[in-house]
Amino acid sequence: MLYTRSVGFAETEPGQGLPTTDYPSTDPTGTFGMIFKVIFFLILIILLFYVLIRYVAKKNRGTMFGNSIRSLGGVPLGQNKSIQIVEIGHSLFVVGVGDNIQLLDKINDADEVAYITELLISSQDDRMGFASVSKWISKLPTRKKDIEEEVEINSAFQQVFHDKLQRVTNRNRNVEEWLSDQKQKDRLNDE
Repeated sequence: MLYTRSVGFAETEPGQGLPTTDYPSTDPTGTFGMIFKVIFFLILIILLFYVLIRYVAKKNRGTMFGNSIRSLGGVPLGQNKSIQIVEIGHSLFVVGVGDNIQLLDKINDADEVAYITELLISSQDDRMGFASVSKWISKLPTRKKDIEEEVEINSAFQQVFHDKLQRVTNRNRNVEEWLSDQKQKDRLNDE
């Protein structure tokens, strides 16, 4: 007796070709559906990160010690050197930061403090992208007008900044002259 065992091959009739498999077919709509889902979830994750970063930035917007001290911004002058504007109470302090920290000027005038504060905070918001998309789109047709206004605002800030630096320079010159006069008086008194 001869036993034949079936090995698991499907028997085919001579005209049918290869046996069929149970693998799913590649459907183009299924592939596009998967790509759409991946893109959708990627956009969703990016939006969640944006909202989270915006929330954290708003919560930590340069405030220290409650709301009494705020850093409004600064201008880099070189490696590890900058000029910073710090708001303490109702006054602004222009501070030189480098190897040491030096007070350059104190601004007490309420109108000037309000103007500079508003100018710096609005420029920070624009740089950080807090402007809404509709605001951005509304700016597109009048781009030339906005550039002129921005140049005017920047030139006004630069003028205020230049005036303050000039005052500090004059004050330093006066102090140096006074010190040199004192040295001469001391020399005359010693003789």
